[in-house]
Amino acid sequence: MAFFRRSKGAPTAAPAQHPVISFWQWWAAEGHQIDPTKPSKATDALSERLRAIHPDLTWQFGPGEGSQHCLTVSSGGVAQVRPLAERWLRAAPRPDETWEFRSSQQRDPNALTNVLEIAGHRLDLSDTRFHVESDADDLRIHVGVHHSAYASLAEEVRGQVTFLLLDWLLGEDDVERWVGHVESLTEAPAGLVTGREVVAAVSDIAAQREPDEWTMGQWEDRDGAPGLAMFRRGVRWIDHPMLDRHQVLSAGYAAQDNGLPADSTVLDQLRHVESELESVLASRGLIVAIESHRGVRTWHAYTDGDDQNVDAALAEAAPRWGATLAARPDPAWTEVRQFTG
Repeated sequence: MAFFRRSKGAPTAAPAQHPVISFWQWWAAEGHQIDPTKPSKATDALSERLRAIHPDLTWQFGPGEGSQHCLTVSSGGVAQVRPLAERWLRAAPRPDETWEFRSSQQRDPNALTNVLEIAGHRLDLSDTRFHVESDADDLRIHVGVHHSAYASLAEEVRGQVTFLLLDWLLGEDDVERWVGHVESLTEAPAGLVTGREVVAAVSDIAAQREPDEWTMGQWEDRDGAPGLAMFRRGVRWIDHPMLDRHQVLSAGYAAQDNGLPADSTVLDQLRHVESELESVLASRGLIVAIESHRGVRTWHAYTDGDDQNVDAALAEAAPRWGATLAARPDPAWTEVRQFTG
């Protein structure tokens, strides 16, 4: 009796190895021996292997906090790429005496003591000054950056220097988390401050956020129909870089004439759906906002775009809740900025 049968035709190709896994295998075998003080074939290989993960990833060497050296692999502010940088970091080995790893550029307390050479200019960064406005409602600061050399720099170079300075001063993640409007100032307005005051302004805004705080907002549409929303105040995509898929769950309800829930029984039914949704998401996702408008309750949640199981679980549950489900990529959470700020 035959216990197996050979398949006919060409053999099935083995699935390609994920480039993140390939990177760390190379690092364990060779990459960890890199001398970060000089370019070499090893640094060329590092660049090549990171390009295989995504061509927009950037990297740099620097001193570590607990190790001699640090390798930082960053998305360069590109939200669509940040989940890959995070997956790269989560697959990294434990830090040792020589190497530690980061997925974004950290703040450099000495950044503004350096000289930056760019586009044929030498900028003494200690001459940099800032204009700062705090926005307590959106939990952001708006920043203007001025340097005496800006008037002689091309606009593109000014912008590049401005964002480099903010990344160095605050760290890449805190720029995304707390900074709103950014402007390069060729002329110095009154009231300019140093980098120390910028850092202090960010600390003040950060201290005002409660991660689990929910806020209520209301509005009227063009026809005067009211809408209500509950949302997490100040939650940012950068706090959850793996949650890059927007799940929009919508369910109709019995409404008053103004389109809001008719009574406490309806509210209890909607809260039951919300509780069920939280159970399905568990640690795999986050409800960011909830809207009620014209007889429809809408829940805005974010999940990991690589997690097919949570997609399947939500698709299976939505009909049971009498709801429809739509999902689409939104790594920067642009579709809920009216709630998150």
